[in-house]
Amino acid sequence: MHVHDQILLYIKASGPTTPTRIAKVIKEETLIASAHLSDLSSQRKLRISDLKVGGSPLYYLPGQEDQLYRFAAGNMNEKDVMVLERLKEERVLREGDLDLLSKVALRRLKDFAIPLQVSTPDRTELFWKWHLLSADQTNEGIKNILKPEMEEKKEEIQETPAEEPVTPAEPEVVPEKVKEKPKKEKKEKAVEEAVVEEKVVDDPKKEPKKESKKEKVIEEETKKEVKKEQPKAEKKKEGADEQHTLEEKPVPTIKKKVVNDPFLPIIEAYCKELDITMRDMEMIRKNSEINFIGDIPSVIGRTRYFCKAKKKNRCDEKDLSAAFVEAQMKKLPLLFLYSNDLNKKAQEMLESDALQNVVVKKIENES
Repeated sequence: MHVHDQILLYIKASGPTTPTRIAKVIKEETLIASAHLSDLSSQRKLRISDLKVGGSPLYYLPGQEDQLYRFAAGNMNEKDVMVLERLKEERVLREGDLDLLSKVALRRLKDFAIPLQVSTPDRTELFWKWHLLSADQTNEGIKNILKPEMEEKKEEIQETPAEEPVTPAEPEVVPEKVKEKPKKEKKEKAVEEAVVEEKVVDDPKKEPKKESKKEKVIEEETKKEVKKEQPKAEKKKEGADEQHTLEEKPVPTIKKKVVNDPFLPIIEAYCKELDITMRDMEMIRKNSEINFIGDIPSVIGRTRYFCKAKKKNRCDEKDLSAAFVEAQMKKLPLLFLYSNDLNKKAQEMLESDALQNVVVKKIENES
């Protein structure tokens, strides 16, 4: 049986799991187990949770989302667990009804809380639903929250016409005359606005003609100015095109800068020694920091790593955690290469297994 099939069968039987458990099942190191799991997740056969158990995410099959809840209690802070319990009970929560801490907690509960933008006639609001809730149940929950407001608006609409009959009745002819006047005024205003664009004049019959003549003169002058400026603009464009063609040539100078970096030959020699293939190399800081993608030989073949080489008198826990975040963003394990020494906090971080899928190696500084 292939290793991947063995892993999938185990997760199917036991539910969401961590790389350390898989390592025991396949009788390999944790690093190799995590490489297998990341490979399966890239094939979309497994999913990775945002919830961390001992610093490591959970790997689970599609359809096992309901089993993630049992890992929440011991691996979250108390406030997040309280908000999680409330979301599970109420199923739908309205962002506007929550306090600040609850809003922050919901954004951390990515495995359980799903955000929804709900549009009403007045505004658009944010709601949060329980991740296992169906579309029909979600709609019912949102309607139940919005019902009181909708009923209040209906009552207000019904109350307003009830006050009108209190005023004394007037003859039927009067409202018709009142209605006719604003229509005529509106028509006159519309005619004035259509003709007069800048200022209202006392004699609206005479002035629009003067302004229309002025506008025609201005239009003719602007057309002449545009014709004069067109050849100048064309000349500028031709000059800009020539500059672009000249600037496109010196691209190889970027490569020369990377090659001339004195830290690069040390990394290349180290990678040759360990048979590591370097790809997509990027110099972050001259003679101090270089990033690249490395294909590293392993028992299961070549495994792709995000690699950070750092030349520093003493690398600290911040350097390690920053590199780990970069590797996580690229969804790759991390190979961290340092030149001189690691401080105590960085060593403690590695010993505590807070960072998963991380390999740290020292290289000699020959400069």
